[in-house]
Amino acid sequence: MYGGRGTKTIIGTILAGSALFAASACASDTQSGTFAAQRDDSRAAAEKIAGLASPTGMPTGYPTGEPSPGEPSPGEPSPGEPSPGDASPGAGAADLRKAGTAATEAVEGGTIISIEAEDDGRLWEVHVVGSDGVEQQLDVDAESGDVVSGPTAEDDEAEEKARLMALVKGAELTYEEAAEKVATAVPGGKITELSLDRHEGKVVWEADVTGSDGTKQEVKVDAKDGTVTKNGSTS
Repeated sequence: MYGGRGTKTIIGTILAGSALFAASACASDTQSGTFAAQRDDSRAAAEKIAGLASPTGMPTGYPTGEPSPGEPSPGEPSPGEPSPGDASPGAGAADLRKAGTAATEAVEGGTIISIEAEDDGRLWEVHVVGSDGVEQQLDVDAESGDVVSGPTAEDDEAEEKARLMALVKGAELTYEEAAEKVATAVPGGKITELSLDRHEGKVVWEADVTGSDGTKQEVKVDAKDGTVTKNGSTS
């Protein structure tokens, strides 16, 4: 009888020890899981902070592609940089025609020999030669096309009058036709001056043009046959 009781006691002790060991293992696993989760959370937080501070990370406060305050948007000129089309005064053939029409109406029977942009493009200074060889100067408002000054006769000598009359007679192309050829030679350009002169024995229309990219162009149009020479090259 005592042998059976001793056996039971030994078995009970073994079972109790097993239960205690299992409980300890479970607690250990729970603690390990908790520590692992805390470690993972800390690592994720550290990586997030590192990503914000990293040059390759997202810039704080500004979505990708959006400029920071004070930074010009793509396509927007920087402060002080001229916008396209505002690089210099001048105009196309249509604007010259408007100024020329006003001038020739003010000087009846006159022939335009020069048109030049003045006052940052707000005015056109136009020179017209009358049938008597007298040169007249006028200022035409570029926007309205109204004559705002003149006509005023130039006090030219007889020799100068004769030179001007020879230019007028030698020109078969009008300023309008010359302006159209210049506009074709420099698409999108602004004509800042167009004048009748003599070059290498020929009567030519000489034009100063600013291209759409801001470059200066010199264009000559033969006033007899319309041949165009741009920057020294015939086209």
